[in-house]
Amino acid sequence: MAFTLSAIQQAHQQFTGVDFPKLFKAFKDMGMTYNIVNIQDGTATYVHQSEDDIVTSSVKSNHPVAQKSNKTIVQDVLTRHQQGQTDFETFCDEMAEAGIYKWHIDIQAGTCTYIDLK
Repeated sequence: MAFTLSAIQQAHQQFTGVDFPKLFKAFKDMGMTYNIVNIQDGTATYVHQSEDDIVTSSVKSNHPVAQKSNKTIVQDVLTRHQQGQTDFETFCDEMAEAGIYKWHIDIQAGTCTYIDLK
């Protein structure tokens, strides 16, 4: 699978919160090394193993990011999204309300790190 904006958009349309492992695999198959989603400024950055990157508009939260994060709420928001109970826009709004403004998905390490304002 090619590392193109079109391929990335297609993967996002095909795999939702409940299918995150499949989205992760699709990104890995494209040669992506990491993905950063910033819901405060509404951007997503995708970086290929060749260090080429694609920066695009993404979902910007409709809510201000809480100044202090709440780990319990973050975990609840994440669990409900992974179970398919929320769409991506709702997930982003709820993460902002819980104090998260971006996340960093390290495809090679298999991790997703949620980042607050502090």
